[in-house]
Amino acid sequence: MKWILIVNLVLLSIFSHAQSRLEGRVIDEETKEGIPGVIVEIHELERGVLTNPDGYFYWDGIRKANYHLHFSYLGYQAVTRVIGADEFDELIEVRLKPTSLELNEVLIESNHYKTGPKEQTLSMEILDTDFLLKNRKGSFVGSLENLPGVNTINTGVGISKPVIRGMSFNRVIVNDKGIKQEGQQWGSDHGLEIDMFEPGRVEVVKGPSSLQYGSDGLGGVINIFPPAVPNSDGHKGTLQLLYKSNNHLLGTSTSIEGKMNAFVYRARFSTQDFGDYRVPADEFNYNGTINPIFDEHLKNTAGRERNFSLMAGVKKDWGHSTLTISNFQQRVGLFPGVVGIQGLYQLDPDGNRRNIDQPRQETDHFKVISNTNLLLGRNWLELDLGYQRNLRKEISQPHNGQLVTGDPNLALHLDLQTVTLNARYYLHQHADHSRTVGIQGQYQVNQVKGFEHLIPDYKSSAIGAYLYEEHSWWEHMTLTGGLRIDYANRNISSFRQPIVDADQNVIRYYERNPEVDRNFGNYSAAIGLSYYPSSSFNAKLNIGSSYKVPSANELSINGIHHGTFRHELGDADLESERGWQGDLSLSYQKSNLSLVVTPFASYFTNFIYLSPSPQFSTSLDEDAFFESTQVFQYKQHDAFFAGSEVTLEFHPIDQLHWQTAFEYIYNYNLETYLPLPLTPPASLFSELDYEWEFGSKGMKDLEIGLNAKWVWDQNRVDRNERVTEGYFVLGATLGTGFRLGNQEVNLFLSASNLLDQTYMNHLSRYRLLNLPEQGRNFSVSLHIPLFNHSKST
Repeated sequence: MKWILIVNLVLLSIFSHAQSRLEGRVIDEETKEGIPGVIVEIHELERGVLTNPDGYFYWDGIRKANYHLHFSYLGYQAVTRVIGADEFDELIEVRLKPTSLELNEVLIESNHYKTGPKEQTLSMEILDTDFLLKNRKGSFVGSLENLPGVNTINTGVGISKPVIRGMSFNRVIVNDKGIKQEGQQWGSDHGLEIDMFEPGRVEVVKGPSSLQYGSDGLGGVINIFPPAVPNSDGHKGTLQLLYKSNNHLLGTSTSIEGKMNAFVYRARFSTQDFGDYRVPADEFNYNGTINPIFDEHLKNTAGRERNFSLMAGVKKDWGHSTLTISNFQQRVGLFPGVVGIQGLYQLDPDGNRRNIDQPRQETDHFKVISNTNLLLGRNWLELDLGYQRNLRKEISQPHNGQLVTGDPNLALHLDLQTVTLNARYYLHQHADHSRTVGIQGQYQVNQVKGFEHLIPDYKSSAIGAYLYEEHSWWEHMTLTGGLRIDYANRNISSFRQPIVDADQNVIRYYERNPEVDRNFGNYSAAIGLSYYPSSSFNAKLNIGSSYKVPSANELSINGIHHGTFRHELGDADLESERGWQGDLSLSYQKSNLSLVVTPFASYFTNFIYLSPSPQFSTSLDEDAFFESTQVFQYKQHDAFFAGSEVTLEFHPIDQLHWQTAFEYIYNYNLETYLPLPLTPPASLFSELDYEWEFGSKGMKDLEIGLNAKWVWDQNRVDRNERVTEGYFVLGATLGTGFRLGNQEVNLFLSASNLLDQTYMNHLSRYRLLNLPEQGRNFSVSLHIPLFNHSKST
């Protein structure tokens, strides 16, 4: 952590150069009249102004350099404009086109060149603050599950991890403030340690992204950004409240932020407390045995979260630099039997639906992240530095015959520390040519304890460098392409389990995994094209070759993973997997209509997956205190992925909004001739909203909506994987903004599974026990400004 502070102090010592004036005007494309109140932002400086009544805007005291300006206003398509240093002496004119489509009112900010949606060649979903406020699901990842191509692997209601186009675990990268989130991603029972109240903006990149973000980005990337810091001096505070009826969840998040001259800050503290959740069933069938569910509540599924974050930094004419310290703490109970304990499930109610008993997970994730955007000459250097410590404990009773030393309740203790460096230098060569040079590095140390053994101690290091270019030589067409090279090392300690006799004397050792010290080197390459002959049509094509280095668990795991009801066995000889991937996106947009079709296909050699074997744990070593559990071993074979997403949005009138999205994923193991495990079934999500704008002093607007989700049967399953019947669920929403004193309060009401349907989620861990999903659930979310003492912009 000390070196992060030192680097920040060095960067902050850089002082400003000569300054100039940047000015322009925003007009309506049809009427040619100026538009007042347009939000104009300089991306690199994180500064914003509003246009005056005639549509004019300006900044004084801006250094001559290359900038990306964002223009957004409700009812118009958002526009991004690249401004070169030589344009400071001109009056910039920007034209906005009217639209009633919500999807056109947001901007892509994390692509290499900060250009607009039409220039970006990858498929991307962009979620703003309003979307996140309306879709609080109990976890951050749960808020994304109705996006086309995005699913979640769930453990109850508090633990979830993302799935993008059928890929998950280490094949999906989550970047929080520019730093890759590092926990124990290999475990299906390990959730994502992100405070769901913290993000202000989310970008979901679907498809191969290894070139920009690292070798793990074969499935996609989720980029998380904090809320924007106010542009004007002052201070404001907000309070968010959340209640869910099904498990009586109570959530709060209090934030204070402000700006004083160049100094900016933000502090947030969030809590969640919830009880055992209700399912519309009074029994479940596991392995042919009917087990009771008392009073329709799953015992020991309660949980608790305590999260905080603190950011401080400066915003100057040379850029900005911030330092963020945060901690995520979660305690979640697990339904008895979900950890695979043989025998009785101890399902009798204990009289307390909010206690967190054994078995349970305890997770603490501490992060220090430094983000700096620095003007060098006329171009920009972005530097992200991060330190993370992920501490995960699994608390449970020992299994029958298990040898226990140390804490008799500490099954697993996983301690992972990660240091990360990301640096990107953006060169704006001229109006139609930009270049990015980047370097990424990471170092990890993992240490384990507990009476169970899954993975050993290990150290991991990786470094990569890439070159990426964007060209717009031809009108209506943008080309992107790049090359990346990577090196990685996996240094894994051997683990030898002592075998003792009746008198506890060590008679020999059983090697659970050998020592591994392997180096991996490889390349990634991609080329993309975006063709936009008119404002209505856009075609994007992205083709690339990427790879993934075997993770430490794939190389060395050897133990009963009780959360998955199987013994998992690694292979120290695994090679890197190579993927050849293509992604096509066709979109047609009018002022009130949007249709996007996105087919994709991928071919992988040496694809790593868990394969069932005829062995059982007891056959590995009869004296190693293993239960009789089937062995699943990591293997490599060629595989094929394909599918498509179709999204339609239509406004027959301005107040009425209809959106529907369909997704389908197909994959195939070319060795076993079977589908790959945990493949999401085809689904269709549809939503209809109507909005009244009152414009009164008391109530601003009222929006009501009805949504439905159809999920098809999933009969394409891997060997020993259960098929899952399809289902239909209905939901409803209501949102309004009203004034409370001088502050505007936002209220969101929602209902899920309105018909109280009994159904199973194919990607849920509790599917292994044939446990249904939550029953009817009503949610209330309030966003309350506590104070706002800001000077006018």
